[in-house]
Amino acid sequence: MSNPSLKRALGLYATTALVIGSVVGSGIFSSPSQMARDLPSAPYLMGVWVLTGILTLFGAFTQCELLGQMPKTGGLYEYFREVYGEGLGFLYGWANFMIAGSGAIAAISFFFAQYFENFTALPHFTHALTFLGVTEDTPWNIPLLGAIFPYQFLGRKLVASFLVVFLTALNVRGVKLGGMVQSISTTAKMLAILAIVLVAFIAGSHVGSAANWSRAGAAGTTLLGWPLIGAVALAMSGAFWSYDGWGNAAYIAGEVREPQKTIPKAIILGTLTFIGLYLVVNLAYFYILSVGGVANAPGDRVASQMVFAVVGSGGAGIIAVIMMLSAFDTTNSTVLTNARVYYAMARNGLFYRKSEEVHKKFQTPHIALILQGAWSIILLVTGSFDLIVSMYVFVNWVLYALMAIAVFILRKRRPNAERPFSVPGYPWVPAIFVLFASAYVIITLVTDIQAYQAGTQPLIRSVTGMALVLTGLPFYYYWRWKRRTNSRSSLS
Repeated sequence: MSNPSLKRALGLYATTALVIGSVVGSGIFSSPSQMARDLPSAPYLMGVWVLTGILTLFGAFTQCELLGQMPKTGGLYEYFREVYGEGLGFLYGWANFMIAGSGAIAAISFFFAQYFENFTALPHFTHALTFLGVTEDTPWNIPLLGAIFPYQFLGRKLVASFLVVFLTALNVRGVKLGGMVQSISTTAKMLAILAIVLVAFIAGSHVGSAANWSRAGAAGTTLLGWPLIGAVALAMSGAFWSYDGWGNAAYIAGEVREPQKTIPKAIILGTLTFIGLYLVVNLAYFYILSVGGVANAPGDRVASQMVFAVVGSGGAGIIAVIMMLSAFDTTNSTVLTNARVYYAMARNGLFYRKSEEVHKKFQTPHIALILQGAWSIILLVTGSFDLIVSMYVFVNWVLYALMAIAVFILRKRRPNAERPFSVPGYPWVPAIFVLFASAYVIITLVTDIQAYQAGTQPLIRSVTGMALVLTGLPFYYYWRWKRRTNSRSSLS
């Protein structure tokens, strides 16, 4: 009996909600704090948000051209496989499963649990840990990576695991259901975020000041030369993390109606929306808190600190609900989209074979979804997600540069091919994207090496992140060998 096919059930609104939901998660509520410590200048920081937003839009344009030519489930995995060969395509998918996609699910669901704890005390399982002869601070040391703390925050990890299980089960039951939930939660999230921004500007006039937008902290006035470039690169890393996820909608091309038209519209509309939202939110942060207040927000909870400054402790419950809604929305979009990459890999014989199965009733890649959920929970419970996700921004931008270069390769390889979407401003837009991505990768590498030599980092994160991706090579050769063996068996 043939394997059922995926169902084209998503339209423009749901797909746009997936784009926005994949991006607007926890980053915009916490990254600005570390960014302000790295680059203590409100004008420079706003410049970073604008610059990284423009680069993100250029990247979105670039991906849309590739998607128009290859509207296949799997997104960048399929583009890399087509342009560079299946080896690089596999490494992209492997990195997504082992680190980026699953790590993001673990990280954002944990963020959800952090704010859930505002409403009820969560257990620490102290007696059980004592019985096992360990404490919350007992580390597991991983060679070349560092220490993880699997016994910390067990109550939060339990709540986060329930969220992953719930959203995995929900998305197994149908892409239309997952898309409907996404549409509702993204709309509610956007309205809630805009509401707190309005509260900041209207009700916060007694504590805020527009003069904060032009001010720098004491450290920000002394940054010149290479230290300034390094500080900008560090701040860009936080902004890129907050912007990341804009391409996830391409993973579900096989389940979108008229994907060559719908997905490019959704990606561009969604990208313009979250860029505008991020700029307004950061203006609100600086208006109320100043760059120093953003940098020193307790626990990096910048949004919470802003609301507290405006309405006092009474706003804690409101902001907690908004943070939970945001995390729920982003976790759902990440669960829904990323599993399609592993489904596509399995169809090509380069992943656990059963992951290509489509549920007979719900028409979803249920095995891929379940495997993704299981690995995300492992990363979550062990606490390793925080360690590995921080290494992946560098790798991601290497891959983004290769994505943009692929546009030039296909233009040369297929000059007369139909292009439902062409990059506006070609060749300048993809060329600028490649140049900035390459410069960012080089600066990040140099900064990481300097931090390692200065003893402020236990390892060179960018190099370690790339090494983690390359651990997929033995699996690639194994699955390729198994595919060849199975092919010979079927012919004999």
